Amino acid sequence: MDTARVVRALEADEAMISLMAGSPGPETLRDCKEILLKATSNVLDQDADTSHLFRYGHDKGDHDFCDQLASFLTQEYGDEVKSSNLMVTAGATQALHLMATMLFGKDTVVFIEDPTYFAAARMLSQDLQMNVISVPCDEDGMDCEELDRLLTAKRPAQSASSSNPLRPFWALVYTITVYNNPTGRCYNPNRCRKLVELARKHDVMILAEDVYNLIHFGDGHPPPRLLSYDRRSDPDYKGHVVSSATFSKILAPGLRLGWVEAPERILTLLHGSNMAWSGGSLNHYASKLAGAILELGLQTQHLRLLRQIYKKRCDAVCEILRDNLPPGCKFEKPQGGFFIWIEFPEDVDTFKMVQFIAKEYKVSFFPGVSCSGLGHCTNCARLSFSFYQEDVLCKAMKTFCAGAKAFISMSQTSG
Repeated sequence: MDTARVVRALEADEAMISLMAGSPGPETLRDCKEILLKATSNVLDQDADTSHLFRYGHDKGDHDFCDQLASFLTQEYGDEVKSSNLMVTAGATQALHLMATMLFGKDTVVFIEDPTYFAAARMLSQDLQMNVISVPCDEDGMDCEELDRLLTAKRPAQSASSSNPLRPFWALVYTITVYNNPTGRCYNPNRCRKLVELARKHDVMILAEDVYNLIHFGDGHPPPRLLSYDRRSDPDYKGHVVSSATFSKILAPGLRLGWVEAPERILTLLHGSNMAWSGGSLNHYASKLAGAILELGLQTQHLRLLRQIYKKRCDAVCEILRDNLPPGCKFEKPQGGFFIWIEFPEDVDTFKMVQFIAKEYKVSFFPGVSCSGLGHCTNCARLSFSFYQEDVLCKAMKTFCAGAKAFISMSQTSG
């Protein structure tokens, strides 16, 4: 059975309480109206050059926006981000599509985590017809020994970099190293260093989606993004890592605004492309609004509120799960992001479970097998705490636990 078809049908069912949605909900989007009204007033009142404001925009992105974003990210990451290394995108999904089509092509080898973000994997394999290869992960991240073996085995005799300067890498590695989707985990620093080492050794590009990094629940800065391990001071540095992020998780997904942070040699290929020549900025007006939001300090204030709300929800949900999950279940409390990854006993089929709970209890979640290109994680479930306010969320989590117990009991009886 096509698990994606079943999951998408459940996701679209408005009668369902969906623990699938990895997006902000009504409570966390409520303040965006006032934020955007202030930003719009600021932009329209102060920008006398309306001809510039309503034009296509610079192909790399508005300079003022990039400066404001670089300052904001430097403060939030605790690591310098240079404006010259930033480019505007229309969100992380568009950025992945842009990278995959501009720097690679059909049948290109793409190595992805297993489990991974399901929609990205399907876009790469089905929409773009790339050769997607899943690499197992453990609690510290992607299995680098296996990745090294696969890179060695799959590398062509003549790599793309030696024949086409517009496509300098023969393969792509796609990963989410900080507050991973679906597991909520963060890569161990040693694993991050090893990934960068392998990218240099095999001359491949790594695209790290850093979309959840700023939804950080602890004190201080979030775990370092993978790009920070690709150090310019290293003698063998060439620039193999790209960071892709978005305002969708920290402001509003409807803006369709994001950014990539990348080495100059990669950015030059993107903003120097014919696509950029024709279309200019990938989202000029929205970036002007976001620039004002950053300049006015509204994003910093909003992000502080989001962290409080999501942390409170996560704490409440994890307490419910600890007290109400069936025996033999395991999960780790995430320190950021939107997701909790639950491992049920090995004989529990969560794809069958989600169909049972959706039908009998009107609650849905993501079964682990839908996140696995290898057909693994059949006993796992991804739960999101980002969409609903706390009272609705907690009720849904209790219902999920009750449904899971009923499903397991029924399975044991029928077995």
